[in-house]
Amino acid sequence: MKRSLIIIALALCLALLAACAVAETGTKVFQLGTSVYTVEIDESFVEGERSEEDIQDDMVAYMQSPNTLLDFDVYQFSKEGYPDTLAEFAAQEAEDYGAVEVVTDGEINGIAAAWYRAVEAYDDQEYATLTYVLEDGDEYVEITFWLDGEDAEQEAQAIIETLSFVTR
Repeated sequence: MKRSLIIIALALCLALLAACAVAETGTKVFQLGTSVYTVEIDESFVEGERSEEDIQDDMVAYMQSPNTLLDFDVYQFSKEGYPDTLAEFAAQEAEDYGAVEVVTDGEINGIAAAWYRAVEAYDDQEYATLTYVLEDGDEYVEITFWLDGEDAEQEAQAIIETLSFVTR
């Protein structure tokens, strides 16, 4: 009888450990470059490698997670040489990427935003992307979600819905 109770107790402990291992992870605040904006992301996201070309293209972060198929890039760059208004800039960029579902006068949590969907190539493969564009003084900030996976769009929406200002 004691032996059966010990086996049952061990089985329950193993089941509890397994449940903890698959439990949802927490989140962390992620600042979009040096801008005034943050989003909350799953704590499993880590910064991936950026090439010299990525850095020259104003990419300030590439984030990836082993827990999701969603990756995202963050760009931050001067408005110099680009249209001065968020709407004009987003419309021009959306046209350059052959984008669809273009919104140039949106708002997320009280923050002016623009966004569009496009198809972009990476390593000879095409991916659906969802790009959000924000203004930060004399700079533009972009976050591009690479929608590679069944739940990627919902994950991207959940992240962008946490958009807020940095509290200093």
